Amino acid sequence: MVKAKWLRLIALSAALITVGALGVAGFRYVKGELESSPITAGKDGQTAAAGTAKTVQTSKAPAVKTGPFTAEVVKETSRLKLEIGKDGRITIMDKRNNHVWRSNPDEQSLATETVKGVWRKNLDSAFYLEYVDTRQAGSKLKYGNFTDLKTAVSVKETEEGAEITFDLKSIESSFVFIVSLKDGFLQVDIPSERIKEGPNARFVYLWAFPFLGAARSDMPNGHMFVPSGMGATINFDPNGKYPFRYTGEIYGMDLAVSTQSFRGSPDAPSDVLLPVFGISYGQNALFGIITEGETNANINATPGGLYTSYNWIAPQFQYRNEYYRQTSSFGEGFNVYDEKRLEQDRQVRYYFLQGDKPEQINYVGMAQAYRSYLMESKGLKRLETKPDRLPLEIAFFGGDREPSMFGSKLVTTTTFDQAAKIVEELKASGITDMDVVFEGWSNGGYMRYLPDRLPPEEALGGENALKRLIETVKGNGSRFYLDDNFVIAYSGKGFVAREEAVRDSNSRVVEDEMGPSGGFSFRKATQKYWLQPDLSLKELEKSLPTYKEFGVDGIHHNSIGEVLFSDHTPKDPHTRGDTSALFEEILNKTKSELGKVRVSHGNSFVLDKADHISDLPLSPSYDLLANKSVPFYPIAIHGLVSYSAKPGNLRDEFNNELLRSVEYGALPSYLLTFEDPGILKDTFTRYIFSSQYSEWTETIVKEYNRISSVLGGLQDQMIVNHRSLSKDVFETTYENGQRVIVNYGDTPYREGGVEVKPNDFALTGKGG
Repeated sequence: MVKAKWLRLIALSAALITVGALGVAGFRYVKGELESSPITAGKDGQTAAAGTAKTVQTSKAPAVKTGPFTAEVVKETSRLKLEIGKDGRITIMDKRNNHVWRSNPDEQSLATETVKGVWRKNLDSAFYLEYVDTRQAGSKLKYGNFTDLKTAVSVKETEEGAEITFDLKSIESSFVFIVSLKDGFLQVDIPSERIKEGPNARFVYLWAFPFLGAARSDMPNGHMFVPSGMGATINFDPNGKYPFRYTGEIYGMDLAVSTQSFRGSPDAPSDVLLPVFGISYGQNALFGIITEGETNANINATPGGLYTSYNWIAPQFQYRNEYYRQTSSFGEGFNVYDEKRLEQDRQVRYYFLQGDKPEQINYVGMAQAYRSYLMESKGLKRLETKPDRLPLEIAFFGGDREPSMFGSKLVTTTTFDQAAKIVEELKASGITDMDVVFEGWSNGGYMRYLPDRLPPEEALGGENALKRLIETVKGNGSRFYLDDNFVIAYSGKGFVAREEAVRDSNSRVVEDEMGPSGGFSFRKATQKYWLQPDLSLKELEKSLPTYKEFGVDGIHHNSIGEVLFSDHTPKDPHTRGDTSALFEEILNKTKSELGKVRVSHGNSFVLDKADHISDLPLSPSYDLLANKSVPFYPIAIHGLVSYSAKPGNLRDEFNNELLRSVEYGALPSYLLTFEDPGILKDTFTRYIFSSQYSEWTETIVKEYNRISSVLGGLQDQMIVNHRSLSKDVFETTYENGQRVIVNYGDTPYREGGVEVKPNDFALTGKGG
């Protein structure tokens, strides 16, 4: 749960540097043409048409260009009509208002397009392929579309749509898109087993229908939605001034892929937590969810005026990683792509939104569509809460180690008995519902000897004192969790890195040198490693009987909701998809054995497992392009999974962040110590700068009562709207009709009989 603030700043700086570099190298004009550099950047229903599947076979002769759209297959449901053309292009009509979504701009629109060359041909293509030709030296990417790859297409009709086979004659390769019209959405599958690579072709990235929903910048209210942080939007710019595209790497960088470039901390939490995207204009919106294969995919949003005059957003599926192959101990080497292709099926769902109200087609409507998907496909259910009792998340920090003349010594900030005393005092102040998490409790202090975590640290009171604390918490009607990390390992104490740590694409052990703390620079640096994913599961299974004996309600899992990586250990390699599956199994086992499971940050694969997400990113997006933040993530999960922002005592902007957490429906959270955290100044957790309970008692009680009076009865309520009432005033509306109004301004906000004071919030509506 606790995160090193300086690691976040380093990661942010690296991201800004990367985006800045894309702004310079992302494109260039050549003789009036735009030339790109490598782009890196519900319930199923039955279709109306039934009967025996048939095959519509188009010409096997290599095509050199597309022509006017001609439908070969037509499928309909009560809401949608799908047409599939002979060249693989598609259209979808929303019957509610007859709006037509096209996989490619139509002839009328393209008549005024000025871009020429490869990007003009891309606009006509149902796919975009990035690949390597093994006959050429180096690892330079080549780019292909329908025309340049001399594509022949065959369309085989299915009950719900068609299988579209693209035969790329020029590189002797092929792949299949399976397009299916469901009840309320369109599904596109790219089966891995149907990909055939020619003798000299190696697929790196494949885009399916990249221009689906593309629109020019003169469309009213046009914007693209991207999953940056909690969500962000990129408005269409009629002047075409955006200098680069947005690229979001789902679940962040892979620390096991070797690179030459600096990319920030290896375990910096991902900025892209959800595999979603969208585009909206006029009275219509297209919302996409990557439902398979998201662990190796990017979301790309390209503004109009960059490569073409169209704004377009699409997933970019990765089939090989590029990595730096080191050839000497002096660092010499060269970039190559993996020889083996990632054998992973890919799937995208497209939902079609329409309406004359902003919340029907903007981030609110998209979040509601994602919420429905989570409930129908992932099994999320409405929270069962105690009426008007808002749980308070209290995390205690036990201790960490600092260098000493004889190695290191434990710095104790909160013993188990001291934590029990604080819990009793909070209860006496009127806070009777708490989720208590204890960090830095294990053998040696905060994660110091992982994976050796047991027994509980004697300096904090040992096992008996821990059991007393647990009895106190549960006896007061609250819940107790131990914070743990089954992903990280440190040097020493029986851990053998060469046998148990994750390895990178050069088969080298992945490690991060933490460095000595304080003024003892002559001391040996501490090495941090990442456990091979299957060993993480084994470590959990070893520890679960002891946790059950302690009587904990569950575990708060560090790292699992924050990072995702592959492992290139030769004897037992893991893809990122394999790792996410093992992480999910860890959460499932925790829940089945102990009852509850909590995580930090909230990568989407935890949503159907976690009971609570701590430290959910609710701060504004710092992306240079997607700089307008919107609360997509909170809207999507409120009422299904509880969540909290960063601990209140560690806020950077104290009152603004408090207001933001109330605006987005987050539970209050604090990280506390009994002692002054200044004694941690020579430890790795020296970023805990203000946490002493005696200094925070009054603030915690006051803030809790204020927040509880507004959000106490809304935990199980879904958010149905969010909007700006003025420059500094925002309103969040819940399904029971109640509204939370937050005023960030310096003057009172008045609406009818409601007044919200400056830098304050209020509940209005039914019973408000």
